[in-house]
Amino acid sequence: MGTPRDLRLVAPAVATWVTALPLLNAPPSTSVIVALITGCAALLLLPVVRHGTAAETVTAPVVAVLACACAAALVVGARVTMVRTSPVAALTEGEGRAAFAAVITRDPRPRSGLPRPGRAEYVIEARTTWVRVGRDREPTQVPVVLLVSGAEWRRLVPSQQVRASGVFLSTDDALTAALVPVRGPPEEAAPPSTAHAIAGLARERLRGASESLPQPERGLLPALLVGDTSELRPETAEDFRATGMTHLLTVSGSNLAIMTGVVIGLSRRLHAPTWCTVLGGAAMIVVFVLLARPEPSVVRAAFMGAIALLALALGRRHTGLAALSAAVIGLLLFDPALAGSYGFALSALATGGILLLAPRWIRSWSQRMPRPLAEAVAVALAAHVACAPVLVLLSEEVSWVAIPANVAAAPMVGAATVLGLCVAAVALVSPPVAAVAIGVPGLAVAWIAAVAEAGARVPHGTVPWRPDLTGALVLAALIALALLLRGRARRIAAIVAVAIGGTVALVQCVAPQWPPPGWAVTACDVGQGDAVVLNAGDGTAVLVDTGEDADAVDDCLDRLGIREVPLMVLTHDHADHVDAAPAVARDRTVHAALAPPGFADRTVGRMLRAYGVPLQAGVAGRTLRSGPWRLDILGPRDGAIGNLNDRSVVVRAERDPPPGSGEAPLSVLLPGDIEESAQLSLLSAGPALDVDVLKTPHHGSATQDPAFLRATRPVITLTSVGADNTYGHPAPETMGQLEVLTAANYRTDLHGDIAVTTGPDGLAVACERGCDTTGPTPESERPHGDPR
Repeated sequence: MGTPRDLRLVAPAVATWVTALPLLNAPPSTSVIVALITGCAALLLLPVVRHGTAAETVTAPVVAVLACACAAALVVGARVTMVRTSPVAALTEGEGRAAFAAVITRDPRPRSGLPRPGRAEYVIEARTTWVRVGRDREPTQVPVVLLVSGAEWRRLVPSQQVRASGVFLSTDDALTAALVPVRGPPEEAAPPSTAHAIAGLARERLRGASESLPQPERGLLPALLVGDTSELRPETAEDFRATGMTHLLTVSGSNLAIMTGVVIGLSRRLHAPTWCTVLGGAAMIVVFVLLARPEPSVVRAAFMGAIALLALALGRRHTGLAALSAAVIGLLLFDPALAGSYGFALSALATGGILLLAPRWIRSWSQRMPRPLAEAVAVALAAHVACAPVLVLLSEEVSWVAIPANVAAAPMVGAATVLGLCVAAVALVSPPVAAVAIGVPGLAVAWIAAVAEAGARVPHGTVPWRPDLTGALVLAALIALALLLRGRARRIAAIVAVAIGGTVALVQCVAPQWPPPGWAVTACDVGQGDAVVLNAGDGTAVLVDTGEDADAVDDCLDRLGIREVPLMVLTHDHADHVDAAPAVARDRTVHAALAPPGFADRTVGRMLRAYGVPLQAGVAGRTLRSGPWRLDILGPRDGAIGNLNDRSVVVRAERDPPPGSGEAPLSVLLPGDIEESAQLSLLSAGPALDVDVLKTPHHGSATQDPAFLRATRPVITLTSVGADNTYGHPAPETMGQLEVLTAANYRTDLHGDIAVTTGPDGLAVACERGCDTTGPTPESERPHGDPR
């Protein structure tokens, strides 16, 4: 029998979390009401507890839950009120520009997306100390997020105070007072604290020592040890995401647990007194938090470690669940923003899952397998099971390959952590010695990288899942059912689950729902962007634009079975058309790319060349062939002027029908984002514009020339547009014009991926989400050969 679990603090911890989370985005008055209700209820029940009646056993836990809920509501209300009534919040109402001073609270991190001229390079979390309002300096301490560029900002470390000026913009985060874009370097930067300066130097020298390693170890080792992802390659990060090992790229509590465990183990082996063990463990916690930064999972682990050391110092028995619950309560009351942090949630759930489930599984499984293997499998499975309902909200899938991958990587994670941090300490004294010694933890990291790469290549390693609250609750219910069932009921449930899963897999393999047979053109749903795939046969395709979201276009190409891209056409250098192009080139074989003149010298062009993709200039008059497709470049003309939209590469693609199929040629017009002036120019130039399929220019914006749209005479229109976008795309007047031209109008925001199929009977359309959301059924579309 194992040690009885102390569950008394679990319910108060859950109550604290459940209360804080919805109140983060509620008015402060709501927090006050909740605090009054829960506080009064706790006070009414308190006499029952104090008088020691028989009802005390039931009443005491209820009072604890109500008291924690009241405290959470008060803390959230106070924080939100402090932010909303600050001088910074007043500045955001008029988007005013002001001078300010702020203390850096997190290391600068690269902004998501590809770097572009005029776009901020880094995001920095900070806390203001004062802001200038009129001629006065108003003291205020509220969180802000700075959007900055330049090496001067990149070198900043936490605890440094900076002075700068910027425009104060409002933000959706109730506990963040403003978003502040800052132009130029900081006007003044104070030195960091001594502790943060030493930690920053250690991080820098660890990164420098890692430069002697090959990729991916060079970028992976600092990421695993201290959360420094500055040298991490995108393909490595994608492998870890696909294999359910992303937690290794952001320093987790397990790293701190490993290092604290090493200190305590050494202390006991040396028979050191208890006070020495406690001080050594505390010192390790402080050093690790400084080095790895106070990320949510690290803070949670540090709090739990502090409670464990206190129990050790007082000579009391320490129970993990009680420490975890106390850590959750304490941290949420100290920083209620953690209630909305996925990192904090995953860390707490993983720890809880391991504490609750792993011991019993280890005892059971160690009878049938070596105990070290049973421990590794039980810990990985327990953490994954506990986190699965939250992970589906982030990844839209359930991974089964994550469990064996994490089991395989686990032994090397501990070795890499201990050895790597020892090298980081050596680097502070002698960087040359550290550059040599880094090869030892580098071997451990190489194994972890190999596991992630192999796991990412496993076909169907994940199962798609509904990525919302309903999907998370259903998955949680299924997991709970599987854990609670015993004996024959569990065996029957397992048989039913395997039968259902096997049937679904068989149906998908024998008669996959997507892509539809005979598909020729597919507009991928990549959000607010363009990505159109022209099927060239045998797993190859011409890809016209990629959108901005690498995962979205990669998923679409995966569903279509595209392994190779003989030609990638990039219409113009806007993020929503080309920023995912490097990811496509990384994950698939891309033989060549066609783009507007000058594109090769821009960010995406340089990245494509680094992947070995030759770039060709797309100008009017060129004709290319790729498989069955003939691509005539209609624009831009050489030396064309105008904005980037009007200088889009315009392609008229025509596919030769399969021999003996009885089909007519299929024509498609892909005009990028051209607007009225470029559309009129094409009309006056006189090329053939009438086609079977029109990709609507510029996501269906209002910048259309009606004569141009009429000249295309499409059978089918495809509008690639993001749901609930802020641009108002597609414009109602544009959709009205398209509906006059044809009844077959489809949009990616409504229909998902849209595939145009061909056959002897003409064209048809298949939609990933069903084509009956808007527009007619395929039968109402005109067949090939319809006289115009």
